[in-house]
Amino acid sequence: MISQTFNSLSDYQPLHIIDGAGLYQKDLGKGNTAYLQIVDVRKMQIDQIVGGVDKMGLGEGKYYQGEGKYYSPFFQNKLFSKVSDEYQQLYGKQVFSLINCSFFEQYQASTQLSFPIKLNGTVITGGNSPYGPVQQPKDEYYQGVRLQALVWDDQQAYITDYEPLSGKPLREKTVQNAIVTYRYSDHPAKALFANKANRYQLIGTLNQDGVKGDELLLILTVDKATIDEAANLLRQLGVKGEILTFDGGSSTYLFNAQQGNLLIPQLSTSATIPAIRNLPHYLGFRQKSKKQLIPRIFVNQPKGRIELQNNQPYLILWWDNLDGDVTIKLYNGNKFIQDITSRTPSDGVLEWTPRQLLTDSYELRIVSRNYGKILGKLQLFVK
Repeated sequence: MISQTFNSLSDYQPLHIIDGAGLYQKDLGKGNTAYLQIVDVRKMQIDQIVGGVDKMGLGEGKYYQGEGKYYSPFFQNKLFSKVSDEYQQLYGKQVFSLINCSFFEQYQASTQLSFPIKLNGTVITGGNSPYGPVQQPKDEYYQGVRLQALVWDDQQAYITDYEPLSGKPLREKTVQNAIVTYRYSDHPAKALFANKANRYQLIGTLNQDGVKGDELLLILTVDKATIDEAANLLRQLGVKGEILTFDGGSSTYLFNAQQGNLLIPQLSTSATIPAIRNLPHYLGFRQKSKKQLIPRIFVNQPKGRIELQNNQPYLILWWDNLDGDVTIKLYNGNKFIQDITSRTPSDGVLEWTPRQLLTDSYELRIVSRNYGKILGKLQLFVK
């Protein structure tokens, strides 16, 4: 149905079409390829996949409710192949695709993300990029740049201005998932570095049913093109509003359940940027379904020591395929200490503030309330 509504798709080759999403390929000439995903948010679930937190980066947030007013955690980088394997273990044949998403600028075992993210109702980072509208940006071009937010729910997706001082729209309770990033024209590759051909991922929204609200996400991944050329491809498909860009370059990743890995992170030829195969933030796309799956809980265990501080917030992150709620418990070895929460939605995120000093023998257990033997563990290697 998606392909039938787009006359401009005639020069795209369909690779994988399901009810709610389609993957298409376009030959750009000289061996270059563009991959287009069309996702109907009414029929598809969008999952944000984030590595575990080893350090909270308290007071280091630059773009949420004022510079230095929020935290900017260090998220564990996760190998792209491990992420796709776990995603398919959780959701099986419901999985459609997986891409890398947020910008990051630190090439270590864990990294801060460039701009704010809201994950299932919780703002998990205030961002930390020097290439943005902060008091002392790394380049003066970014002093007056207006960041954008992609917001979505189960009926529509939209792109709007982001306001760092207020946190709008992320601060709004009705907004559950949102990602802050650049307009494509403000990407450093275009704004500072002559718009050279490279790998890019761009996203726009589109209304195809005539009802108010854009129900389609169009995600374009190019192998070797300028960012203007990539944006023009989305314009040709009917995108009239803002076009955003996500992390690209050597770390670009695109996986499809039927086609496999279409683009994987490249080995870097730069002396300053190492080969990046481990990434901190992904977007997964899968069909919405109530089909019973083997229940699983995955917890990302950071490789470094977890820097928990008494009376300071910490983000507990996990992902699962459970229907019901979970309980999060604190243990010292095998001794139960307390419930962090006796009931919370199985949405993969909980902000917790420890009220007692903890040691290396403590661990958190995330336990399914419906399947008591299904749990995930996070060992607290405390600073």
